[in-house]
Amino acid sequence: MIRRRSGAYSAGSRVAGVAASAPAAALYGVGVDLLQISRLADVQARHPERFARRLLHPLEMQRLESLREAQRDPVNFLAKCFAVKEAFVKALGTGFRGIAHDEVGWVRGALGKPELVFSPKVEAVLRARGIGARHVSITDEIDFVCVVVTLERC
Repeated sequence: MIRRRSGAYSAGSRVAGVAASAPAAALYGVGVDLLQISRLADVQARHPERFARRLLHPLEMQRLESLREAQRDPVNFLAKCFAVKEAFVKALGTGFRGIAHDEVGWVRGALGKPELVFSPKVEAVLRARGIGARHVSITDEIDFVCVVVTLERC
């Protein structure tokens, strides 16, 4: 038991309106990937179609097509896609063993928040490992993309 001191609370008390004894989510894993966009641009320039087909989840492929139709450079988007996949397999702790790049992806939610998407096969892997909540944060700056993925047990 924690003794109460000035500003401290004992176990089971309320802190900032939240019950201190409320069950906390159990962290399964955290993965981080930092990618230099220009390195990926070189690969994409050499093999634009093959690279996209092997890398992108079907929902990411739809986004790529809309970027191309709008005549926007897709390299930043492709870098984010690549970094999401890398950060995810790091959080899962498996690397790409048994998981293909195109089975993991991300989309923007209704308010713009990035959300992870998976193939049914990867969803089954997550269920088997007891993973419920999945979170992704994506940021980019000039020539870098950084992604953090966290996975929580149910």
